[in-house]
Amino acid sequence: MWKGSYPPQAIYSGRKFKSVLLNPPNYNPGSWCGAGKLWIDYESEEYWLTSRPREGEIKRGYAVEIYRSKNGEDYDLVTQITKEELNEISSVNVQSIENQQLLRDPLTGSYFLYLSLDTSKENRAGKANRTHESKWETYLLTAGDPSGPWRGEGFVLRADTDYDSGEARDSTIDIVDGRYVALYKARKADTKKVHTALALSSDGKDWTKLGEFKIDQKPQPDFFLLNGSIFPGCCGPIFMGTRTTDVVKGAALTKYFSAYVIDYRRLNLETICIVPWIPGSRYEHEEYPIHTYSNVVFDHMNDRWLILIESVDPVHSKEPGLNLEVDRVLLYVAQLRSSSRRPSNATIVNKVL
Repeated sequence: MWKGSYPPQAIYSGRKFKSVLLNPPNYNPGSWCGAGKLWIDYESEEYWLTSRPREGEIKRGYAVEIYRSKNGEDYDLVTQITKEELNEISSVNVQSIENQQLLRDPLTGSYFLYLSLDTSKENRAGKANRTHESKWETYLLTAGDPSGPWRGEGFVLRADTDYDSGEARDSTIDIVDGRYVALYKARKADTKKVHTALALSSDGKDWTKLGEFKIDQKPQPDFFLLNGSIFPGCCGPIFMGTRTTDVVKGAALTKYFSAYVIDYRRLNLETICIVPWIPGSRYEHEEYPIHTYSNVVFDHMNDRWLILIESVDPVHSKEPGLNLEVDRVLLYVAQLRSSSRRPSNATIVNKVL
C-alpha cells in the first residue's frame, strides 16, 4: 500500500484523455486559450476554470475568461475581464495577459485572482530588434464570487530584484498549511535566462521572495520553468505538473511531467519523478505536446485526479513556436484504482470543508 500523498507516478500512469475543455478563439496560427487554473468549490459543488484568449502577435492575451461547470467536463463562460478593463482597474497600460491563478482566501472567504501582465511600454512580443523588452509582473484581483465584480488590489510580485528584474510571473500558487506558496517564473532583465523562484505569503497580498531554487542541490539550467499545482506532503509541499526546459521559436514548450518536494528552508527542489509526456489524444503535437501550462487537481466528489494541459495542436499549427501554433485546453482523468489507494490525510486536507 502506498503511504503519504498519492504518488505522482500513479497519477501519470493512470491518466486517460477525456475531452477538449476549451477551444481557441479561432484556428489561425498564434491563437491560444488556457494558461489558467481549475478551482473546485465543494460547498456549491461547482468547478471554476480560468483562461486567457489570444489571437496572434497583435491581439495578444486580451482578456481573462472565467468558466463554470457542474461536472468538471462541460464549461460555460460566466464572465470576462478585458484588457481595457484591466487598464482602468490597475491604472497601467497592459500589453498582454498570461497565466492566471484562482484561489479562495481561507481567512476572508474572498476569491483571489492572480494575473501575469505585460506592462512594457509597447507591444513588441515576437518582433526582432526590440527597442523595449517586455516586462512582466503579477497583479491581484479580489471578489466575493468568481463571477465578479472584481476589484484591483495592486501588483503583488514585482520585477524588483536582480534575478527577476525582467519577469516575475507565470506562477503556480496554492495554499498549503494556511500559507500561500508561489513558484514563479523569474527572468533577469536583458537576458534569456529563466529560472523558477519561490515566494511565500501569509495573506496572499504581501509576499516574501526567497530566491531561486537549486535542483537536487545543483544549479538550475539556463531555462527551467515549472507550472502545475502544489499539494501537502509528508516530507513537505509537493509540486506536480510540467517541467519546461525547451524554447522553440520563442515559445516555452513542454514534453515532461514532473514532481518535486519543495524544501523551502534550503531553497531546494528534490526530484520525485520526471517522465516524458506521451500524447494520448489527436490534439497534441507529437514532439512538443504542451505549451508550458498545466493543472493537477484532486476531485474529491468523484475520487479522481484531473490533469489539464494547454496543448499544441498538430493540425492547425504551422509548427511549434510563438505566433505559429494553435493551443487549446485538454482534460485528462486518472481514476483512483481502488478504495485502499485513496490519498492519505496529507492530500485529503486539501479539500475545502
